[in-house]
Amino acid sequence: MYLITGVSGNTGAAAATALLEKSQPVRVLVRSDEKGRPWRDKGAEVAVASLDDAAGLTRALQGVKGAYLLVPPDLTSTDFVARSRRFLGVMSEALGSARVPHVVFLSSIGAQHAKGTGPVALLHEGEGRLAGLRATRATFIRAAYFMENIGSLVPVARSQGVLPCLFDPNRRISMIATADIGRTAAQALLEPPMHNEIIELEALQESCYADAARILAKLLGRPVEAIRVPEEGVVPTLTQAGFSEDMAGLFKEMAHALDTGIMRFQGGDARHVRGPVTLESVLAKLV
Repeated sequence: MYLITGVSGNTGAAAATALLEKSQPVRVLVRSDEKGRPWRDKGAEVAVASLDDAAGLTRALQGVKGAYLLVPPDLTSTDFVARSRRFLGVMSEALGSARVPHVVFLSSIGAQHAKGTGPVALLHEGEGRLAGLRATRATFIRAAYFMENIGSLVPVARSQGVLPCLFDPNRRISMIATADIGRTAAQALLEPPMHNEIIELEALQESCYADAARILAKLLGRPVEAIRVPEEGVVPTLTQAGFSEDMAGLFKEMAHALDTGIMRFQGGDARHVRGPVTLESVLAKLV
């Protein structure tokens, strides 16, 4: 049995689906029975609990061979650090109590750094906590920049003909589709490592926002230009889009890390994996 969290989002849904397609026993963690109904119809067990509920998560983890865990995003959080540490503390406690032999944790490119990477710095802390569990081996998927982050800007591109970027739109960076993250997580669960491991995950080629603008122009049938949001305008732009001030500041720091190359893969002993899904195919589905 494998416990999959985040099934209401992209990566968890892809991981659970990949396991079910391989006829593997899956238990999904959801916040309500209503959200679990579609997964029950697909043949999965359903556990109703929140990722910050230690008792509920421990029950859901009982008897599993492995679990896929992540810190759920909340762009409106007014104290991201405290919120993330609460989730990480609950995960560590529940994994230890249930004595889960293997956990796959969604981390990020740049997580080797303890600071200077915005919200990714808390994933660095999360890796440290989970790596210290005695009875649990950990696989950390350091995923590249989500292609779907660009997809969220499609309405702006369609209506205004611009694609806003918080860093140099001509800077090529490592990207990945969330579907590839989920499939990689599922495969990692099926092939647990002998020791803690890091998987660095990216697409077959790097891309930039200027590339995305050209793809969107073709898909939308209108000119689209990638433009850089001035540094002084990053926080106001993000808060206007619904981010909290706290999250906007962290994303500004992350954008700087991407712009300067701090957000890159560590290399070394990490296992490098490339996903086949292209940026064009992701954007085509979101247009």
